[in-house]
Amino acid sequence: MEGYRARYTSNKYWLRRNMTGVKFKSAVVIPNLQKPLLEYLNSDDNRQIDSMHRFQSVTVDHCKDIYNFSLRIQRTNSWGYIQQNGRFDGLVSLLENRLVDFGSSPLLFKLDRLPYVDYSFGNWILKSTFIFRRPKVVAKSYEIFLRPLEGSVWICISGILVAILIFLRIIFSHELRIFRQKFSCFESSWSFLILFTLGAFCQQGATCYPNLYSSRILSVFVFLFCILVYQFYSASIVSYLLMDPPRTIFNLNDLMKSHLRVGVEDILIDRNYFVQTTDPDAIGLYESKIKKDSNSSGFYQPAEGLEMVRKGGFAFHVETSTAYPIIEATYSNQDICELDEVQMYRTQPMHTNLQKNSPFREMMNFCMLKLVENGNMERLRNHWNARKPTCIESAKKQEIHVSLSEFSCSPIALISGIIISILFLIVEFISYFRKDIRNYFKFGFIKNSTVFPYLE
Repeated sequence: MEGYRARYTSNKYWLRRNMTGVKFKSAVVIPNLQKPLLEYLNSDDNRQIDSMHRFQSVTVDHCKDIYNFSLRIQRTNSWGYIQQNGRFDGLVSLLENRLVDFGSSPLLFKLDRLPYVDYSFGNWILKSTFIFRRPKVVAKSYEIFLRPLEGSVWICISGILVAILIFLRIIFSHELRIFRQKFSCFESSWSFLILFTLGAFCQQGATCYPNLYSSRILSVFVFLFCILVYQFYSASIVSYLLMDPPRTIFNLNDLMKSHLRVGVEDILIDRNYFVQTTDPDAIGLYESKIKKDSNSSGFYQPAEGLEMVRKGGFAFHVETSTAYPIIEATYSNQDICELDEVQMYRTQPMHTNLQKNSPFREMMNFCMLKLVENGNMERLRNHWNARKPTCIESAKKQEIHVSLSEFSCSPIALISGIIISILFLIVEFISYFRKDIRNYFKFGFIKNSTVFPYLE
């Protein structure tokens, strides 16, 4: 321990930590500023706005206190991107032209910047992601009613139903021969047996009941079988309506194929990403859902984009340190529980930056590592980088929304039945009408008419 302390205190950056107030020039990237710069950087208000820049500025202030130097900070609008003339703008331009000594905003590591700036410790972790409410899987109506049971189960039930109908036909026919006079409402036709079985499935009673023990035993077990299948089937449908929608979007390609509209936070990092990326999924997403009529039509301010996410049907790419406080303040617990995320690019560090071949690079590294060692770096990250909003499962409301597409199978079945019955009615009407006409011409009057009962 003593040896470590001796090596630590003998470090030249520790020994030379009193720089007697020498003034360094720095720059911070803040595109829009409504108040004095130093007041804004030292304020904790609205930490979700310009979080990375204000965090970096605070860490540089800690280094200023450690080494006893002073700062003259200026503002710029861009991190530094290549322009049409082949030169950089923003912070990189200031460092390249040695107008500032180091940046008070972090920079992403890019190969095109490497010849012009030096990178020091990476203290800010940049995480941006598409945030959206998990879309409900819109299934076809008939799929909802067929989904609870597997195909093999449907085949098994169909086979059992055929066997039931055959046994009912045999037993009811036998009973009908014995009790034909006593039970006039009882019959053993196939149509009656099908209605009897469907009534058992629908938990409806019969108008006539069998008298033989064999018929009653078979009827009891038919009703028992039907009620068990009905319970499993109806419970499966209800559970499908109650359960959370399954996750269907896992990457950019899934997002591109989904019905969700897409927007991106209006910051230079994301705008430049679509210019330089070679990812085919990101390019396809930009061309199909973001670019639209103009290059700016798919870019929104964080509050506007997240409000569209809250309403549903919209995916918004935004930095998490900006999004999470807005979500926590404006979203309900139910909305938070429905949120999903998909990253467009990996989580990566943003680095302290200096002039190329700067003599202060090791000095800044030593300062940042000292902040890590004493825990201040983690504390500052937790302060400026917002935590992810938590879904409270126990407080979720169970809401069931049955759309018209899910309900449509029922009225379609009813209408189909009505149409089929009308068609059969027309056929029966024509058949009996022709019979009555033949009777009229044969006997001179309509005998036992079913179509014209009033003509007797």
